Amino acid sequence: MKPHEATKMIKRLNTTLPDNLARYVGAITGKGGNYETPSEFIRDWVRRHMETTEAKEDRDIQALLMQFMAENNYQPWGEQNLQDARDLINS
Repeated sequence: MKPHEATKMIKRLNTTLPDNLARYVGAITGKGGNYETPSEFIRDWVRRHMETTEAKEDRDIQALLMQFMAENNYQPWGEQNLQDARDLINS
């Protein structure tokens, strides 16, 4: 299960930052900052983290598939293979 598919949904966060992190967030938010509000920064950070995690999962799956194909006697699927897969899905 991917992190965004978890059943627990958190819509509001309340946290206390250590001084060095609070200064950093303060420096990049507000007037002249990269983000208008700390909330905007956190939403962007969570979104980027989610995208990075999903991209890594996709790369890992692709690598496993490539490894499987290299280690096994891979043959292109024929019509019977496709029908077998359809039957399996529909059973």
